[in-house]
This record gives sequence, structure tokens and C-alpha cells, in this order.
Amino acid sequence: MSSDVTIDLPVDLNTMDDTGLPWSFLEDSPRPERVFPGAYIVVGEGEATAVARVVDVEDGIVHVLPLRGSVASNAHRLEPPFIAS
Repeated sequence: MSSDVTIDLPVDLNTMDDTGLPWSFLEDSPRPERVFPGAYIVVGEGEATAVARVVDVEDGIVHVLPLRGSVASNAHRLEPPFIAS
């Protein structure tokens, strides 16, 4: 992962709830204004990161759908776009 990538929402990508999706708390986001349904954000922890689509935000819980591929390969979905150097 490039040091230029900021995680928008810390998510344990191996943990899913009864929806079958990874989740986290909105209050844990360093940039909660970026986290809304339909947005593409960077999620994960440490070296395990991904671009994900925010599925829903309800009662402070955020469900995400991680995309296949690396952050760099999905960077075009991010706003503002991540530029790999």
C-alpha cells in the first residue's frame, strides 16, 4: 500500500455480521463526511486495504462491499482520485 493512501474507515475485512458484509462504526472514521451510501472509500487495517462501496449507514454502523483488486487498481472510483506515484 502506498503511504499516499488514507484509510477512510478502519474495517476488519475478515469480520462480517448477519448481513454478510464487513462493517465498522462511523465514529471511527477520520473523515466521516466521506462515508455515505453509494460512496467509494478506502477501508481496512494495516496492509489489508481495499476500495469499498458504502452500502448503508444506520445507527452509526457502516456496512461496506469491498471491491476486488488493489486500491491502486480501483483508485479511479475514489473522490478525489488517488494518484499512484
